[in-house]
Amino acid sequence: MGCLSRVGRVMPHEAKPTTARERTPIPRMRLDELLDELQAHIGVVRATRDRVHTLLEAVLAVGSDLELETVLRRIVESAVSLVDAQYGALGVIGDEERLARFLPVGMDAKTIAKIGPFPSGQGILGLVIRDPHPIRLHEISKHADSFGFPANHPPMHTFLGVPIRIRDEVFGNLYLTEKRGGADFDEDDEAVLRTLAAAAGVAIDNARLYDQAKRREQWLTAASDLTRSLLSGAAPSDALRAFAATVREMAGADLVAIAVPVPGTDDLVVDAADGEQAEAVRGLVLSGHSTLAGKVYSSGDVRAASRRRS
Repeated sequence: MGCLSRVGRVMPHEAKPTTARERTPIPRMRLDELLDELQAHIGVVRATRDRVHTLLEAVLAVGSDLELETVLRRIVESAVSLVDAQYGALGVIGDEERLARFLPVGMDAKTIAKIGPFPSGQGILGLVIRDPHPIRLHEISKHADSFGFPANHPPMHTFLGVPIRIRDEVFGNLYLTEKRGGADFDEDDEAVLRTLAAAAGVAIDNARLYDQAKRREQWLTAASDLTRSLLSGAAPSDALRAFAATVREMAGADLVAIAVPVPGTDDLVVDAADGEQAEAVRGLVLSGHSTLAGKVYSSGDVRAASRRRS
């Protein structure tokens, strides 16, 4: 711009003699093209600067909270905004390369209810699970792994998936679909999302560590309250019932039952319970040999059972 200003100030009588070739003026069309090109570069620089600024804001946003649920939600919302996608989701990987959780963004609750159960990680979503590297697709339906969409599902074409790693562990994946304006997700979108995913991994790790520390503190407090209640002369059943209520709240369980041994036998009896059907299970006798509770008591080992799905 400085050079242009200087040329603009040169008067005809100040110019030194030049050759014919040097006196040939730049065609007006070429000058317009140069100015347009310069303006385009300025626009690109501004767009890049704004995008980097938005990315930094997103990184700060996902790392500004220690509540895991809040962190996960902010990650998806930031991803959708950064790459200008209509839909986004964060899938948390569980056992057997299945999605244990799925947090969608861009659909209202009514649409989600019409679609039905959340995906478990098959088809296109499973690609990033089986091979945790970024993937971009122009048309989802044309990929060999595409299973199609369930009824009432919004149409989706373009796709961008990026894994979220915590140290050497793949925690989950970010899934983005339908870039606004009908364009494909490009390399810049992928680079931005990879940067966000790296920051997300750190934020999730911090949130998990905070959650674990908070839970340990809650368990210690609950155990201390139970001991204090028993030592203060409170009825054991009342103390256990209060303890069961605290455990249910901490675990997010529907029902917590505390069974104690029946003197002279291998059986257990439910002395305290809290939650759904608490009255029905209170006083229930459990066999020490054939029930899970009895096996846990006799072995002293932690055991878990899951509900089988049809």
